[in-house]
Order: sequence, then structure tokens, then C-alpha cells
Amino acid sequence: MAAAHRAIAVGVAFAVLAALGVGCGRRAEPAPGFVSQWSEGGPRIGALDRPEGLGVDPDGALIIADTWNDRIVRCDTEGHPIGAFGEFGQEPGQLKSPRSVAADAAGNIYVVDCWNHRVQKFSPTGRFLLEFGGKGGPWGYDEAEGKFNFPYGVAVDSEGYIYVSDLNNNRIQKFSPRGEFVMMWGTGGRQDGQFSRPAGLAIDSRDRLYVADLGNDRIQRFTSEGRFDRKWGRTGTRPGEFDRPYDVHVDADDNVYVADFGNHRIQKFGPRGELLYIFGERGSGDGQLNCPISVAVGGDRSIYVLDWGNNRIKRLAPAS
Repeated sequence: MAAAHRAIAVGVAFAVLAALGVGCGRRAEPAPGFVSQWSEGGPRIGALDRPEGLGVDPDGALIIADTWNDRIVRCDTEGHPIGAFGEFGQEPGQLKSPRSVAADAAGNIYVVDCWNHRVQKFSPTGRFLLEFGGKGGPWGYDEAEGKFNFPYGVAVDSEGYIYVSDLNNNRIQKFSPRGEFVMMWGTGGRQDGQFSRPAGLAIDSRDRLYVADLGNDRIQRFTSEGRFDRKWGRTGTRPGEFDRPYDVHVDADDNVYVADFGNHRIQKFGPRGELLYIFGERGSGDGQLNCPISVAVGGDRSIYVLDWGNNRIKRLAPAS
């Protein structure tokens, strides 16, 4: 019965896509199939407590920002823990509510240490290497260049430049591989290149930056110099619309995956913003999600979702 229900749901989804004319110029794809899921709420290694960030390192291991446990966890694609680092605090190597993670080509891990208003860089084994940003104003945040007001997303391009979404300052900041401020862009608003609480970030094969513009319910794309390039999405529940898109991920073919938090689903788009499929509905079953907050694609093209409301990671396999 469950399989039949999923088949009906996929058929309805395709009918809706066809009726709306989305995916024009590229054929819609079947939604991915459920493979496995793991974790439970709690402090022990292997459990998670409201995780918010998910990444994949060059070896294919998953990197998880275990937010309420103030740590970073690495695990294999079956969910078996490989290691963990971090503890609550504000000293180098300590964390306060880490929100997003990214890995560079060497496997170094970048962590948005949100409540410390900084980004920290660690070796693949969790050794502290570098920090930038940090406290500026009397409340621990600042609007100055290179400072943050509750940063959220992080991404690293092919040359090692680091991009950070400065959530409450409604801007993107770019840093050198050594953490030196390079440039910034964005102000609060709804026009092209403006933001309302920019969250997750992703880089494509041409070093273009994708921004989950959370408060504006859209995705924006920029060149590496900060020039606006493309946008799509609006507030709503229909295909291609969003309700608080917290995260965005770009795969090796420049397809774009969006964690559509308030709609309890993942949406996949082509490089031009054409909708390819939708996965998920609210619930705790195999094909269901409860406030997905982050998404990543592994080297084997499996799709991993941080199912925030269910305190778990879900693994999906694209339909062949």
C-alpha cells in the first residue's frame, strides 16, 4: 500500500508540473527513492540535536553541524560516526550553535560559528587552523567590513575564496583563503541583489554563488565578483515556490537542490532554474520530512537531507 501511495504521489506531481508548464526545455525527472535514515535526538556521538548544516568532504564523508550539541560530526554514508570535534564556548576551536559547514578541495572544514559571530577553519581531523569575523560591537556583532551579525551560510570556491552569508546584515561577504576580507555586497530589500536574511550558500562549476534568500522565498545567483546573475522562486506552496528555503546545494552537473523548510520538501532545479522534481511531504515516514533544513549530494549522487524536525538524516537515491 505504501509503494502504491508513493506511485500515486509521483504521478500527481508530474501532472502538476505539466499543468503549470514548469521544467520547460528540460524533461522533469522522477523523484528520488528512499534508501535509509538514521540518528535520534540526544548528546551521544551518533545522535543529533537539531542539526542545521550538512556537507560532503572530498572523500565522500558527511560533515554535520550538530547545532544544539555545539559540535561537528563526521560520519560515513551509512551513518556510522567517524569522528567529532567542538564543545560549547568561545575560545578557538569551541563553538556556539554552529549553523553551516563546507569543505575545500583539501578536506579542510569551514564552520559558521553563529553565536560567536565568526567562521572557523579546521583540518580534516578537527584541528583548529584559523578564525575570522568575531565580535565587533558591544553585543558581539557588527556591521563593519569583515564582521558579522549572526552569520549563517558558508561556501568555498575552486580558488579557495570563502563566502559567508551575513544573515542579520543582509549581505554576502567574501574572504581570501587566509580569511582576509575581500568584498561584500547586498542590502535589505526585495530587488535584484538585495536580501532578507540570506542563509545557505553553494558554488557551481563556474564559481557562481547561489544564495538561499530565506526571507524573500527565492534563490539568487551571483558571479564570484558579486554581480547579480539570476533568480527564481516566490512565496507559496506550488511547485517552484518556497516557504523559507534555508539551504541550497549544487551538484557536479550544476543542478540545484533547495531545502524548502516550511513546505517540508526538497526541490531540484536545472541550472536555469527549471524545476525537475519535488520530494517529500510533512511527516515522519520513509518518504516524508519535517522541516528539512539542509541538503547535500554525495559523490555517488546519493542525496542527503537534514530532516531537522525529525532529528535525523535521510539518504535518497536518484531514480535510474
